[in-house]
Amino acid sequence: MKKIFNITFTILLVYFSFYYTNKVSNFIKDKDPIMFKIKSNLNKYYKEPINAIINDNTIIPGVSGLTINVNESYTKMKKVNTYLDNMLVFDSVKPTISLKDNLDKLVISGNKINNNVSILLKINDLDILKKLNNQDYNYLLSEDFINNNIDYLKTINNNIISINDNINLIDYCYTNNIKSKSVCNKPTIYSNPITYNYTYNTINNLDNGSILTYQVINDNSIKEINKVISTIKNSGFNIVNLDTLLIE
Repeated sequence: MKKIFNITFTILLVYFSFYYTNKVSNFIKDKDPIMFKIKSNLNKYYKEPINAIINDNTIIPGVSGLTINVNESYTKMKKVNTYLDNMLVFDSVKPTISLKDNLDKLVISGNKINNNVSILLKINDLDILKKLNNQDYNYLLSEDFINNNIDYLKTINNNIISINDNINLIDYCYTNNIKSKSVCNKPTIYSNPITYNYTYNTINNLDNGSILTYQVINDNSIKEINKVISTIKNSGFNIVNLDTLLIE
């Protein structure tokens, strides 16, 4: 019994020793001018997250906020023993309402904060796809096309979208039925393909976060796409892939 008591007492002593040491260390740290300065800037640098916008069965992703990581910032600055704004370390603050928690909704746009747009190219010809291979484009492909060209598709870094999500290779699902609900375990994109008057219809649909879909069937389509790209860029928009457009 005495032995058990001694062991218990020793464990408690060690625990309280660590606890006391930690309290003293935190007290000293809090009195450090560097720590004081970091904490005094918490509100200044805090960026509120923006929740995703849900309307019926559709969603527009939100935007993450930022907050100072106090301890990591302090550790970094102590190495030079001075406070510097450019040495602040930040953590991301995720929105309360987020795309990742609402995969049953249809994604109709990226957030409206950034002037980014995404291009989806509906292609059913491997030669056409190779001519348009650009990492900033996303490819809307049929299940048969994916299965028939899977070796090539594994070599590209583009996002691949398909109606059928039973393929490990795809990054997003797709529907052109705005009234449907997603049953996909990945974000489902809703966007109607532009099949004629590419430039005119692009300008009419161009906005921050736009997801623009084009059906590309031949070399003439490629020429039209190249004109569209110039129009989008000259209008002050950035063309990014879906991973970038939908990030929160």
